[in-house]
Amino acid sequence: MSETSSTFRASASILRHGLFGRFMIAEFVSMVGSWMQTQAQQFEVEKRASSSIEQALISAAMMAVIPLLSPLGGTLADRWDKRRILFAMITAQALIAAMTGWLVHTGTVQIWHLGVMAMLVGITAAFEMPAYSAMLPELVPREKLSAAIAIDRSVFHAARIIGPALAGMVIAGFGRAVAFFVNAVSYIGPLLVLLTIPKRAKGTAAEEAKRGGGFIHGWNHVKTDAPTRRMILMMAANSFFCSPFVIILLTWYGERTLGLREWQMGWLMSLSGIGALSASMILLSVSHERRLAVLRIGAATSVLAMAGLACSHGFWLAAASVCLLTFGLNFIFGIANQVVQERAPDEIRGRVSSVAAMSFVAIIPFSGIITASLETWAGMRTALLVCAAGYALVAMFILRESTPAAEEFIA
Repeated sequence: MSETSSTFRASASILRHGLFGRFMIAEFVSMVGSWMQTQAQQFEVEKRASSSIEQALISAAMMAVIPLLSPLGGTLADRWDKRRILFAMITAQALIAAMTGWLVHTGTVQIWHLGVMAMLVGITAAFEMPAYSAMLPELVPREKLSAAIAIDRSVFHAARIIGPALAGMVIAGFGRAVAFFVNAVSYIGPLLVLLTIPKRAKGTAAEEAKRGGGFIHGWNHVKTDAPTRRMILMMAANSFFCSPFVIILLTWYGERTLGLREWQMGWLMSLSGIGALSASMILLSVSHERRLAVLRIGAATSVLAMAGLACSHGFWLAAASVCLLTFGLNFIFGIANQVVQERAPDEIRGRVSSVAAMSFVAIIPFSGIITASLETWAGMRTALLVCAAGYALVAMFILRESTPAAEEFIA
């Protein structure tokens, strides 16, 4: 048996932990619903928006509130019962999905409704994300943490493959409102599993005292721990230069630049998930010593993929390029999350997770608007090439050979 195969099997064995396995199954179903809603909402926005900037503003409505509340969310995740935080936030998300679906079903939805609903989802996400990130390590032994993170990302991206394609079929057959209602129902699984998770065991007096500290403790850890800091900078570069084309502008690119139909867009979104899922699965067999090489491969692949999107004039080249782009980006996001979580002390994990999350949520609202503005001024193809060049320069700087103790931040 090869070393890679052995590492993969050892990592995948984490699913045998019953509680973690049940939680991942429930999350998969819920994430399929979330991706269905994301696709339906993008169609609703694209139908009403007069420019790509309006589409970016809807995403900004959700993302902009997260960095404002995320420090509080991370602090509460360390102090309070994470199960109760998650239960409350997931319940709220189910209600928001149902309300949006009703507005779409009755034909009364307007673009400002979608902006308000997106903002409400952002508020819940600011508390859900750090609580989720901080609770995941409590479900598995510490030596299995990197495998658990890789599997969590694999589940997320597997849902990303199924959700948009399923949304395309559901929307074609039953209308867009059904996608929102399906998402509302999909939250039942995680809520039930949360009821079975035991309360966290108390730590030492010193550990519990640290849990009662402020957000600054998480920030100080990131500032003083070079490996964590470098990985967060790399995630921030992904978010600024590349992610807007996948998360915000992909529907606009497909329908306005390539002239794709809704069912084709559903498949394009799903195929983008194949690249991301492949990267997450490969990470199960990547040893610590190979992480730096994989990070560099991910960055180079992302740059080439964005150039491919700029040159695409039809579905197949665009699909291959999107698949390659998400493959490269998720090498970066996957390894970065592993390093951040492996190096975060348990008692401040929620606050460290909040800082890491801000490398995405605090940047995307602005990078999305900047990218959309560039697309409006110079065109989508030029915007892709400019951002690819910028990302290449930044990635080369962060992952450069001359970095002192370069291997340390990936081990």
